[in-house]
Amino acid sequence: MANDIKLRLPHLRPYAARLKNHWVWNAKSVLTPGQALRERVTGKVILLTGASSGIGEQLADRLADAGATLLLVARNRDKLDAIAHAIQQRGGKAAVYPADLTDLDACDRLCEQALQDHGRVDILINNAGRSIRRSIKFTYQRFHDYERTMQLNYLASIRLAMNLLPGMEARDDGHIINVSTVGVQANPARFSAYLASKWALEGWTWVAANEFAHTGVRFSSINYPLVRTPMIAPTKVYQYLPVMSPETAVDWMLDVIITQNKRKLGIFGKGALAMYYLLPKTSESIVNLSYQSIFEEPPANYVSSKARRGQAANSADRDAERYRG
Repeated sequence: MANDIKLRLPHLRPYAARLKNHWVWNAKSVLTPGQALRERVTGKVILLTGASSGIGEQLADRLADAGATLLLVARNRDKLDAIAHAIQQRGGKAAVYPADLTDLDACDRLCEQALQDHGRVDILINNAGRSIRRSIKFTYQRFHDYERTMQLNYLASIRLAMNLLPGMEARDDGHIINVSTVGVQANPARFSAYLASKWALEGWTWVAANEFAHTGVRFSSINYPLVRTPMIAPTKVYQYLPVMSPETAVDWMLDVIITQNKRKLGIFGKGALAMYYLLPKTSESIVNLSYQSIFEEPPANYVSSKARRGQAANSADRDAERYRG
């Protein structure tokens, strides 16, 4: 039998302070962003995943220069050591924590070691991610595409968060930032595996934000458009599309750290979201026309549905022949 629901008076006072802080910090982010960033992160311990290249590498430099202690996480120790050394040469503070985040036990060990070394983590930035661009029809025999993206983009991110949240809750202070994509609003074709993992991450983020709204722990999502990073380099068509620079992407992240806003979303994402809700079938048709217009090379060892039907029919004919014989 389910437990009876017990009601209690909610805490209302934190809402007033939160509203005040929202407008104060948003004003600071516009008027004095450099000073506001230093106020936010000086003396803070920040755990940053995906720190060895792209957005993560540049972000680590900016945060360290603003006075934060950076805990740099990625698989490549050599790259992390080089970034940390450059930060330390400038008088900043950085430590490296090489880890394969697809191993959830490694996530636990990472957090345990970080807390042992530094006593706390004030800000968690889940920046590491994996993207796969492939039509659903080409994934019928590739279920691991979904497992791989979900393992890193979703499970690893919340595994880190679940390790660090108890300390944040106890201190009544903390910020978890999850990097997402504008694809969650635009739903482009060929990204079913990637977007499924980001939808899951955003769903967890919004529920967590609602549950902790009366505390000092904050949650944010950043819906980046395409950013010129190594992750998109293998897809040649992106060379001809307008994409965000890593510098602008870092500025977006710093703005979220300052303001602690729940979401950072550009004009394209807002337009796509409005289009999806106001004209869903038109939005679907536009995406589909684009999908049909771009040829996609099937993955190696791909067997089409028609060919599989032919193979099945041939196999049935052979079985029947053997039976008759």
